Amino acid sequence: MADTKRILVFELNWLGDILFSFPLLRALRKAYPGSYIACTVVPRYVDLLVNNPWINDVHALSDTNSLSSFGEKMAFIGMIRKEQYDMCFILKPSRTKTVMAALAGIKERIGFAGKGASLTQAVEMPTGQIHRADQLLSLAGAVGVTNADGTYEYFVSDEDAERAEALLHEAGGGVRRMIALNPGGNWAAKRWPRDNFVQLGRMLLDRFNDLEIMVTGARKDVDLAQDIVGRIGSERCYSVAAKTGLNELAVFFKKCDLVVSADSGPLHMASAAGTTTIGIYGPTSSVITGPRGRGKNIVMEKHVGCEIPCYVKNCDKDYFCMTSITAEEVYDAAVNELLGR
Repeated sequence: MADTKRILVFELNWLGDILFSFPLLRALRKAYPGSYIACTVVPRYVDLLVNNPWINDVHALSDTNSLSSFGEKMAFIGMIRKEQYDMCFILKPSRTKTVMAALAGIKERIGFAGKGASLTQAVEMPTGQIHRADQLLSLAGAVGVTNADGTYEYFVSDEDAERAEALLHEAGGGVRRMIALNPGGNWAAKRWPRDNFVQLGRMLLDRFNDLEIMVTGARKDVDLAQDIVGRIGSERCYSVAAKTGLNELAVFFKKCDLVVSADSGPLHMASAAGTTTIGIYGPTSSVITGPRGRGKNIVMEKHVGCEIPCYVKNCDKDYFCMTSITAEEVYDAAVNELLGR
């Protein structure tokens, strides 16, 4: 495995999933220390990879199959053909990407069995209660890499830190110990009720005079974050929703004593940044998608008689798996951590 290669990794499409792939990238770098490794990812997540020391470059490629994207794909094939990659890893079963890799002349094409008719090595995806990071690491087994470390970490630059400091000052924060509350998420069923975040924030600010709370979120979460801040009703609570890029958000998390979030990309980013996290889990399984970053990871979940993971759209129990986790229970876990500091 010590021979030099040019390796291309077709990444996944969501923040948490991309972080789950970092152990694979690290394993490939250790297996091929002198090789050139590049990742291809959707444009909105290029910044997740620009500071990663395990790779050499990042390419942006949209993940649509519309007619308008045909030209982009053909140009991309031409580019990677010129770069003469020897091997590629396709992290999500995709007939389109395996065909693109074949047309680009990549001789070794490794991915999960299913849609990859043009794969040279089709790996059976591990099933059952197996963490997603370990599922992805199984692809490295195709080139002889075994027993790799399944934890992940996140990297930021000095420039990211400087921008984050300016943004934090602009928001009026950074003068006390910090906690981040992340109430958003891509799937409503995974969200912890906003009333619980409000109650948790009030209790923590009442208990700790040296504490401030930032509420984080994406652009779609701006109103949610502002509502929570307004209802907490303290000058020591403020929103940074949609005010940062990915790397500035990671810097914010690094500065926090604690991050509280349901299962979401920001939860995994905070964990990867080395922060202590409290992850609130309901319809998803912490065994499969629990935080695995360098920080201390506390998981709050209750077994309420349902099969987990559960992907039903209309729950007849009103997602009791999430609503049964009370603000008082999360507060007790948070206080234990904060007092320990």
